[in-house]
Amino acid sequence: MCYKIFFIIVIMLNGLFAQSFFNKVIGNEIGFQSARSFAIGQTHFMNSNTSALALRNPAQLAFIKDRVKIDFNLAGLMVNERRAIDLKDYFGDFLVEGDYVSNNIFNNYNQIGFVTSFELFFMNFGAAISHGPWSSLDYRYEEEVRGSESFDDGIIGIRDPIIGYHTLEHQGTIDLTSFGLAFGVNERISIGASFNQFHKGSHSYEMKVTQISDSNENLSSVEDINESINFREDNFLSLSAILKLNKTDFSVGYEGNAFIQSEDSFQNNISNVLGLPIYIDDSNISLLKYSAKGISIEKPEKIKMGINHHIGSNKNYRLFAFEVIQNKFSTNIYYNDYMKINLGIEYINRDKVFRLGLSYKTPSFEVLSPLTTFSFGTSKTYNSLIFDLSASYSYQNYHYSDLFSVDGDVRPDYDNVHESVWSLVSTISYSF
Repeated sequence: MCYKIFFIIVIMLNGLFAQSFFNKVIGNEIGFQSARSFAIGQTHFMNSNTSALALRNPAQLAFIKDRVKIDFNLAGLMVNERRAIDLKDYFGDFLVEGDYVSNNIFNNYNQIGFVTSFELFFMNFGAAISHGPWSSLDYRYEEEVRGSESFDDGIIGIRDPIIGYHTLEHQGTIDLTSFGLAFGVNERISIGASFNQFHKGSHSYEMKVTQISDSNENLSSVEDINESINFREDNFLSLSAILKLNKTDFSVGYEGNAFIQSEDSFQNNISNVLGLPIYIDDSNISLLKYSAKGISIEKPEKIKMGINHHIGSNKNYRLFAFEVIQNKFSTNIYYNDYMKINLGIEYINRDKVFRLGLSYKTPSFEVLSPLTTFSFGTSKTYNSLIFDLSASYSYQNYHYSDLFSVDGDVRPDYDNVHESVWSLVSTISYSF
């Protein structure tokens, strides 16, 4: 019964996905992940079981037992973004936070792939192709604009009615196609490589400011904008090798870097005070302009190491997974190289599957805190059809300036931004 309930919940929510505020600048790698590896602490390098291996660990393709396997991935994020300012209570100096923005951002995406394997003489061969979004540029911010009204005593009324909304919206995806090939010398050693192509695409953005003809109260000085830009294609290689011992698997891997850039030259603006990307040019306080019109995202170079340890048989099985991924930027002076440490377990008892994991990521910007993500999931098999389901939760807090500032505003300089993220991933695969 619990499998049915979990499956229904994930399928209902799985089409929802959202984008954190800075992912337009640094990318978010939402694609090319299987629900199985996502649940086991995001150990995609060691435990992907779909065509996502073409990017993540092509050497693993030589150990796929299915002759032909098709997989379809539904995945995404649900982000709740709250912005608050510090307030004093009526009786003294005690400070509390007052939310003035609460956004729930939703969207969807999917990925499809194909895997095949065969034997030739004493060697095992495997190949895969996968296509889908690597990162999304979708983001929507909405802020209520309230006016003020005065009423005589005894008359019930709203003293701060909503008179409109300020909005900031991005749209677009960065699509990737990966083709991987691997061969195993025997059942213990395998090497693999893949070619990965970022496709060219477009990114649209809109900043809309509420305007009222007979009043300038509670309005912003930001200028309206509604434009679209194109970005170029690029490619990179992925390499990996696996050594399988009796109960332990060791793997190392490498991914090259690549660039997603606008056709016109563009450089991200970083605040010297906040240490974070800025979207609004405040050089002219009387007319603030949207400054992040282009795209310049570097996919970092990755050096990967992982270990899997197995205990038990196929019907009573335990897996302990550990991997470390070092991400290095080649030219960008604004971002920090960062590391991901992923830990996870998988427990199988006959037809019951339970997966659990933690992922720890050091920040890309010095002012941000490290990010810890808790994940869990399960699986159900019907003949040759496999349903893998997973979910995760993370939370981040940082300070950022008001996006739609008002000239002469007496409020604090920076908002307290709270970002809660639920990630949902399901994979449907069929073997022939």
